[in-house]
Amino acid sequence: MPVRFNTCPHCSNKITFKIEIEDIDSSQYPAPVYIVCHSCKKLSTFYVDSLLRVSYKELEKKIGGKKTIETR
Repeated sequence: MPVRFNTCPHCSNKITFKIEIEDIDSSQYPAPVYIVCHSCKKLSTFYVDSLLRVSYKELEKKIGGKKTIETR
């Protein structure tokens, strides 16, 4: 389970989340995954590559995500 660190696009707080290859649609890269910030409780869309690294993020929920992941 790779642990990833990033910042929330809504509140800019540091977030930590665990992601698995099963959490994403591996037929498309960058693959969208939904992340809910533990601080502000807002959902955003993060896009990850085949190594599960975040390439970019969107403020709102975009289509194509397979799973919603809670942060710690």
